[in-house]
Amino acid sequence: MKPQNYVAQEGRVNPRGIPCLYAATNKETAVAEVRPWLGALVSVAQLTPQKSLRLVNCSEGHESKFDLYLEEPSHEIREQAVWRAIGRAFSEPVSPDPGVAEYAPTQVLAEHFKRHGYDGVIYRSNLGAGYNIATFDINALEVIDVRLYPVKAVRYEIGEVQNSYVVKRRKLEK
Repeated sequence: MKPQNYVAQEGRVNPRGIPCLYAATNKETAVAEVRPWLGALVSVAQLTPQKSLRLVNCSEGHESKFDLYLEEPSHEIREQAVWRAIGRAFSEPVSPDPGVAEYAPTQVLAEHFKRHGYDGVIYRSNLGAGYNIATFDINALEVIDVRLYPVKAVRYEIGEVQNSYVVKRRKLEK
């Protein structure tokens, strides 16, 4: 379903109330991005552009968390580092807490791209193997077909945190 003006939720590219159409380059990424639960039924639409789209490619630079230089890099290398940082910002998972404005930096960038005549943004998904595409015009992509998919498995992989804490229980004396 396309978002409606009065109910559009805040997203990585759009503030609350201003709709934006989010899509993915494959159905697995599209399903992962909606974060469904085990057994959920998810509708996935195949889309096609209504016209040639000018998208800002923010899909580069996810190999490392940051760039480190021991001396001042050239202008070209600095520019590449900025675009890698922008790409990482668009793909970085954010807190589901609605009181936290974690989307604000990417929303500001998206608004800048929109004002300069771009139709949307493409960025890597951290939840699926594909890419996400966000178009500023919700009518820029037309639905070809829609299929329903049941979610058969949900998998989380956990790691260790440095400087973690441990809470030990004390034995109560009788």
